[in-house]
Amino acid sequence: MSFDATLLGKILVCTKCRSLLVRDGDSLVCVTPDCRMRYAIFQEIPNMLVEDAVAAPAAEWGPAMQRAGRDPVTGMQPA
Repeated sequence: MSFDATLLGKILVCTKCRSLLVRDGDSLVCVTPDCRMRYAIFQEIPNMLVEDAVAAPAAEWGPAMQRAGRDPVTGMQPA
C-alpha cells in the first residue's frame, strides 16, 4: 500500500510540534516557520521519527511552502 497524500491533513502531523505537514518531493515538511522539520518518505512510507528528521533551512522552507500553495513566510494558507 502506498502513501496517500489526501490523508495528510487528516492523520499525519509534525511529531515535534503537532502542526500540519505538506508534501514536498520525497519528504513531508512542517508548515510552522519556527519548526520547519522535514520528514523523509522512503518507498512511499513517511518516516515520522523526530530523531531521523532534519530542520529544513529557511532558504528551502519558504520555496517548499510556496510550491504547496502556502505563504512562504508564515506557512499559512491564503484566505
